[in-house]
Amino acid sequence: MHVSATIWCAITLTVPVLAQEMQDVNLAQTLAAVELHNPELAMIAQERVLAGAETRVARAYPNPQLEISAGPWRSRLGAPGGNAQSVGIAQLLESPSVRETRAALADHGVTAAEAQVQTARLAIGYQARQAFYELLRRQEEEGLARENEKLLREILGRVSKRVEVGEAPRLELIRAEAEALAARNLATSAFLRAEEARGVLRRLTANALPLQFEARGALPTPSPVPPLPSLQSRVLEAHPSLAAAVAERARAGAQIDYERALRYPQPTLRLGESQDPETRQISIGIEFPLPLWNRRDGQIAKAQAVVDLAAAQFEAQRAQLLRELDSAYARMSIAQRLIETFEAGLLRSAESALQVAEAAYRFGERGFLEVLDAQRTLRSVRSDYTQARFDRNAAWLEIERLLALDPFAPGGA
Repeated sequence: MHVSATIWCAITLTVPVLAQEMQDVNLAQTLAAVELHNPELAMIAQERVLAGAETRVARAYPNPQLEISAGPWRSRLGAPGGNAQSVGIAQLLESPSVRETRAALADHGVTAAEAQVQTARLAIGYQARQAFYELLRRQEEEGLARENEKLLREILGRVSKRVEVGEAPRLELIRAEAEALAARNLATSAFLRAEEARGVLRRLTANALPLQFEARGALPTPSPVPPLPSLQSRVLEAHPSLAAAVAERARAGAQIDYERALRYPQPTLRLGESQDPETRQISIGIEFPLPLWNRRDGQIAKAQAVVDLAAAQFEAQRAQLLRELDSAYARMSIAQRLIETFEAGLLRSAESALQVAEAAYRFGERGFLEVLDAQRTLRSVRSDYTQARFDRNAAWLEIERLLALDPFAPGGA
């Protein structure tokens, strides 16, 4: 057995063993699994339920209080002793302003929770879309690596035969063996990166996807990109994170109104009856707390600070969205220019150069190194072209997220 064959057998034993049954999963199936099983979506949905329950709490009337007391009774006039007892009921009378502002506070909380749910839904949905396309990219890279490995294996076989018959020096065989080993390592690395991308999708679906699966699909056809100013206005109108910030600011304002309403005393109506062996008394009264020492100035100041903080957070979120849009728009423009360069002839030129080098090598007109150089150039061009295509798609996905387009909507599989 030749040295090259021995090395090739050794590296073949290191090939990752894939399950023979690989299930195909498309984008629609992936998104459905994320929407159904993702724990973060379930958690944020419960926060919305919690906010809804807060509105019921805010609108509930305070319960009355029942007071009962009893004890021994003794007359100072020497009459026989007995028992004295009293029964009373007290009801807090909330002013309409307190109830209205408390209910408004809860309603704004529901609005904020709904906007936060939409924000989380966008983030997780587009994270899932990006993870799916990332797996497609890694699978494509793995395919290119396998193709490169196959090509170098064929070259290794031809070099081995030429060395046997004395047409090429043994140095070329050593170089071909080293290149074959490098190609094997690249293919293995590409496989591991694809497995890592599968793991990301499994985590997003809480392991609802099969253990072994292949992403099936293609990059969507790029849509015409609107001008940046048009996108900016649409983002500021549509993104739910801004709606959440507005709702939080409104809730903070409602908190101020609620604290101010609590400044006014809330009376408590009391009705009671007390009796002993000699007397029976019925009383009715009203109780007012006196706001002498605590005028709720601290609570009002705190609520005002929360309003100011919410306004600052709104402006910060607005600026953040515009920065993200500018960055995504620039990345997409750069990737589009790169793709146009590759498709204008660079990719075909690299393929033609390799074909010419291989043909010349077969006829003995060029050496083995020229073939390797042409093969490396083609691999680099293909890799950069794939990177540019997926970079453009990733930037467009980011723009769609900023435009608040539903990531779980049908289509794009």
